Amino acid sequence: MKKLLAAVLLTVFMSAAVFAKANDDQEFIIKAGVQPQTTASLDGSNYDTNIGISAGFEYFKYFGNIFAAGAGASYDFPREFKESGVDGCISFVPMFVGVKVRTPLEGLNNNYGFLTGRLGYSAFMNDDMNAKSSSGGLYCGIGIGVSISYLVLEAIYAVSNYSYTVGSGSARKTYDEKYSTISIYAGFKFE
Repeated sequence: MKKLLAAVLLTVFMSAAVFAKANDDQEFIIKAGVQPQTTASLDGSNYDTNIGISAGFEYFKYFGNIFAAGAGASYDFPREFKESGVDGCISFVPMFVGVKVRTPLEGLNNNYGFLTGRLGYSAFMNDDMNAKSSSGGLYCGIGIGVSISYLVLEAIYAVSNYSYTVGSGSARKTYDEKYSTISIYAGFKFE
C-alpha cells in the first residue's frame, strides 16, 4: 500500500510539473491497464496468473517529428496464480527507458499510430512465496498503439526477469525465472 501511495504522489507531482511548462515536442502520459495474459515461471515450470491491473506513467521527448526517447515506470498490482497448488501472489515494478516511433503523416495533429520499445529493470515484489530472498532483473518490452487527441491506447508485450531463493543451508536453491505479460493500456496525454 505504501508503494502504491508513493507512485500516486509521484504521478501527481510529475503532472504538476508538466502542466507548468507545456511543449509540443514533449509528452507526459498517465495510464492504467489490464493484463489479461500473464505467465510466470517457477522452478522451471510455467504458471498462468489471474488477470492483473497495472498503472504507470511515461515521459517522451521528440527529436524531429517521428522519433522520441523517454522513460517511465509502472506498478503491476499483486495477482494470484490460477493453479491452486501455487501459493502466494506476484507483482512487479518495471522502470525503463524507451523509444517511440510515430507515423510521420502531416495534418494529423495529435492523432497518430506508434511503435514503442522499452528496456530497464523490473523490481520483483515477493508476496508470500516462501522465498528467503528475491530480486528483480532485466525488463524489456515492445508495443503498438494509437494516440487520438489526448487519449492513448496501447498494447505491450513485456518480459521481466527475476530470481528467488528457497531453503537454507545445504538445501538452499536459487531460481532464475521469467514473467511475461500482455498489457492493454488506456492513458491520458499531457503535452
